[in-house]
Amino acid sequence: MRFRRDHHVVSLIATLSREEIAALATPASEITRALPMPMIARRQGATIVCPPDPRMAAFFGKLGGAVEVETAREFDALSVVTATYASHFRYLDTIHAWLKGHGVPDAKGRDYIATLYKALAHAPDMAPEADVMDLSKDYATRGGINEQVLDDLAGAGVFEQLAQSLDGVHRRIAGTPDPAAED
Repeated sequence: MRFRRDHHVVSLIATLSREEIAALATPASEITRALPMPMIARRQGATIVCPPDPRMAAFFGKLGGAVEVETAREFDALSVVTATYASHFRYLDTIHAWLKGHGVPDAKGRDYIATLYKALAHAPDMAPEADVMDLSKDYATRGGINEQVLDDLAGAGVFEQLAQSLDGVHRRIAGTPDPAAED
């Protein structure tokens, strides 16, 4: 591809830095990174845009929303979140399989799970002053079954492993070496 100085290049490749894109698109003068997700096909979910650009924010805003960020560091960190989709669905599948194993018909279990988790997805909107940990505490009634599962998962190190996995994805996206590999 050939670019002119007046071209505005919008890269959708999360693993290429703005500098790498600029080198590939020389002499284009405007370079924007964006990370749309498949949900925008249904006008859901937000697209990360870096650096802030009113035209790109308006464009992606019509497709579900735009989150404009100032720095590559922030863009990379937010990009890491997109690596959790498959795990989210595996979590739901584990619950679904458990229900089927306990005699709940496939469609009924799937519909119930979808309804519950759709409602949970709206919890931050319903309590905008609460951070996510506050919501976790609100849903984990002391001595209750939510607290039991949360404690079991925490005790098994699930959340620490998730944080480590996110760190690994971040290193990959940001192009930084793994400190453990240097030992």
